[in-house]
Amino acid sequence: MKNKTVLFKSDKIGEGELGSIVANSFIYAMTQISNKDILPKKIVFLNRGVLLSTQNDKIQNKDTIIYLKTLESLGVEILSCQTCLEHFGLKDKVLVGRIGNGLEVMEDFLTNEGVISL
Repeated sequence: MKNKTVLFKSDKIGEGELGSIVANSFIYAMTQISNKDILPKKIVFLNRGVLLSTQNDKIQNKDTIIYLKTLESLGVEILSCQTCLEHFGLKDKVLVGRIGNGLEVMEDFLTNEGVISL
């Protein structure tokens, strides 16, 4: 597994309904990568990105949760921003991964081989 982080800053990649479809498709695509050694070490959810890893009434994410759990079972660490979760009232609604803080996220960004921001 590469020491890279994938950063989701939103629940969408792009705009509108298509952006939601693309975000879900990107997460699904990671589950289909045949060479598991190239998977990211970590996926971080910031801002509206935390909607992808939580139970909430703002987006449809049932399939995304399944894909994220698959990635977690493959060794990818899933991390949701504590401040962001608190902002949306979702701190007790995380369905996959764990809660992290700004210091932990910043240390990861500064010490890994790269951050892929979506």
